[in-house]
Parts: sequence; structure tokens; C-alpha cells
Amino acid sequence: MQRRLHNALAAAGAGIRPTMNHRSERSKLATPGAVKPIWSLIFGFAIAAMLAEFAAGIGFRPHEIVAVVLIVSAALGLSAFYTVKRPDDRIARLFRAAVELFLLSFLCGSLSYAATSLDRPLWDGVFLAWDQALGFDWRHWLGVLDGHPKLNMLLVLAYHSMWPQLALAIIALVTIRDYRRLDVLLLAFGFSAIVTVIIAGLMPALSPLAYFGITPDDHPHIALAVPREFEMQALALRSGAMRVIELGSAQGLVTFPSFHTVAAVLLLLGFRQVPWVRWMSLCLNGLMLVSIPIEGSHYLVDVIAGIFVALLAWAAALAIINATGPLRMSALGARAPGRIAVRSS
Repeated sequence: MQRRLHNALAAAGAGIRPTMNHRSERSKLATPGAVKPIWSLIFGFAIAAMLAEFAAGIGFRPHEIVAVVLIVSAALGLSAFYTVKRPDDRIARLFRAAVELFLLSFLCGSLSYAATSLDRPLWDGVFLAWDQALGFDWRHWLGVLDGHPKLNMLLVLAYHSMWPQLALAIIALVTIRDYRRLDVLLLAFGFSAIVTVIIAGLMPALSPLAYFGITPDDHPHIALAVPREFEMQALALRSGAMRVIELGSAQGLVTFPSFHTVAAVLLLLGFRQVPWVRWMSLCLNGLMLVSIPIEGSHYLVDVIAGIFVALLAWAAALAIINATGPLRMSALGARAPGRIAVRSS
């Protein structure tokens, strides 16, 4: 199973492999054509989020929206400054990528709240039956983990590493000027986010933690990474009791497919060509994948579905980014033969 997953990741990650001898040439890999699909996706999310929130009768507090607009504007302003006034491609790209990741996360989070408020029939029983067909007993593994507190602490740290790793991925790829892989990572992140939100809206579930009615008394020796606050928010949205989204207390409400799984796979692919962190990524994201069912309160099928979503999103993003830049890269290669080799698939 590990070898098959490794081969699938290797095949997907092999789509981008820039090699070059001069820093000045690598800086030209900034694929400006990739700006259009990423920001088209962001604008589409923004319109969809506004319409969905209006239809559902939910929304953020006005002062929080103002704060988001100010932060985004400031970061884009700095990106423009380091593009035009004091050219530095790495600093400019760092600010822009940070804004892109933030907006994709924020807008898809908004959509997930609107999707949860649809109050469609829950699929927990179906997902549990699928897990049982695969031989996975969630309560058994909770008991095993309760007997190994140190292992639990390790898995909690791995589970909570998703956002720090995404930030590190942006910094690492900008540092080595692998902008093409960074664009693929961000676009795949956006594609995965919208796919998981749509599926979760149509096939909602609360999680094994809620379905089994698990309390801290059922695992007295450990504290899980995800408590049951997300369940309270989901139920409040479904009943109509929750209409204002507090940005500071926002929760991940997607169960199937698991977005933590999506992030782990995308991070494995994103770090694959960064020599000084690739092995750390393999270990840390491997642990994250192991942690997701119990620490994140997911069914095993959530994880399996998340792997498929991530690989398909990466393939789609890779195809789109390659379509935006091959002519530019071919022209660059023709001017400097032997100095740049780009493999695309």
C-alpha cells in the first residue's frame, strides 16, 4: 500500500522538474500566465461565497470583513511595490502567494458554512458501513491510542502541522524560485477545497466522534486534536440557530472527503523537489495521514476520498499551469540551450 501511494505521488509530482545552473534564469520561471487561473478561481469563490451566504442568511461581522480587506490590500500593495518600485521577484511572489492561500482558505471556509446550513440528511451511517466493510473499527483504534499517550501527542502535533506546513511550502518554493510548482500547489489547493465543499454539502456527516457520542471519559489518558466544538457549530447551522460566523472561532466542518488528507498529499507533492525538507515532509505528512481518522475524527473512507481528490486536483492544476507557460518556457530554452531543462506532463 505504501509503495503504491509513493508511486502515485511520484508520478504526479514528476510533472514539474525545473533544473538550471543560474539564479537569474530560475527567476524567469515566475509564469505570469498562472496569475489568471488562480485569481479567476478566487473571484469565482468570492461571488459564490457572497451568493451562498445571502441565500443561507449567514455571514461574518462587518468589522471582520473590513479587517480581511485591509490585510489583503496591504499584502497586495507590498507585492506590487516589490514588483514595480523595488523589483525583487521572491519578496513580491511571497506576498502574493500568501494572499492567494489566505483568500482560497477564507472563501472556501465561508462556502463550507453555507453548505452545512443546507441541513441535508446525514451520511454518518453510510460512511460507518463503508468503514466496516473495509475492516476499520474506529472505536477500537481510539482505545489503542488511549493506551499510548506519547504516540497520541506525536499524532496531535502532526495533525496540527497543516497550516504551518502550507506557510513553509510557500516560503521554501519562493526561496528556490520554483514558482511553477508553487502555482500548481495553490491552484490544486483551490480545486480541492471547492470539490470537498461541494461533496460535503451533498453528503454531510458529523464525524465518528459525534456519531458514537464519544466523550473525554471514553479516552481518559489522551486529549484528541479535534474536540467537539465543530459538531456544535454544524448543528447550530443546520438548525438555523447560528447566523453570524465568528472568524476567530471558525471550525473545519467538512467530513467527507477529509481536507486534512488533501493537504497532506498536496504538501508531499509540493515539497517533493525541495531537497532540504522533502524527507521531513514525507515523515510529517505520513504521520498526519495516520492521525486523521482518530485525531481528526474522520471515517477511513474520508481519508481514501481525500487522497483521490488531491491527486485529481494536482493533475488538473498541473495541466492548466503547463498550458499557461509552455511557449514562454520553450522560447527561454531556445535562447539559452542547455541551461534550462523543463519536464512537463
